[in-house]
Amino acid sequence: MKLSKRLERVASYVPDNSDLIDVGCDHALLDIYLYNNRKNIRILASDINEKPLSIARENIKKHGLEDKIKVILNDGINNIPSNIDTIVISGMGGVLISDILSDKNNLKNIKNIILCPNNDFPIVRKILNKNNFQIIKEELLTEKNITYLIIKAIPGKNNKINYFFGSLSNKDLEVIYYYTKLLNTNTNILKKLPKKYLLKKIKLKFENKRIKSFLEKH
Repeated sequence: MKLSKRLERVASYVPDNSDLIDVGCDHALLDIYLYNNRKNIRILASDINEKPLSIARENIKKHGLEDKIKVILNDGINNIPSNIDTIVISGMGGVLISDILSDKNNLKNIKNIILCPNNDFPIVRKILNKNNFQIIKEELLTEKNITYLIIKAIPGKNNKINYFFGSLSNKDLEVIYYYTKLLNTNTNILKKLPKKYLLKKIKLKFENKRIKSFLEKH
């Protein structure tokens, strides 16, 4: 099975021997790929909407994996089985991902969290740290003109985390591309923003200053 570049990278973060829930599984392509490419993995494909789940079931059946990948209609990670130790959430906005992870009680048995937000990256880093999960790996990846952050986190606390840049390197071409684009976007907004939006202007100017400092750092 051929996955998108983004899903291939997300899959690379998933370890063998996982009891995994894929939240917002969409058509379950990632889950089918994981089952065929990881050792001793058990997968729960979950979505809040029945329509994508029906397509997921068809895809799973087409690959003969009906008894290998369980499909459930579920809201985020509420009431998930206690054996689940790995959470994957890919392709959602950062605010929605943060909402899904907001209840610390849902994370008691979790050993790995693998996320792929398409915006609001600082919010995602913040909720992970708030719930005592430390980011051990992260990277940016651009596909179809959308830049995603791919994160892997495990239990632990990092009091020195930078919510805005995380552990990203300003030498990485994807990182340079994303923050240069963000800098240009902010600059264009500032040019058009009416004077009455003073706080917004201050915020964007501060953000631009941070980005310039980050990109110029050696």
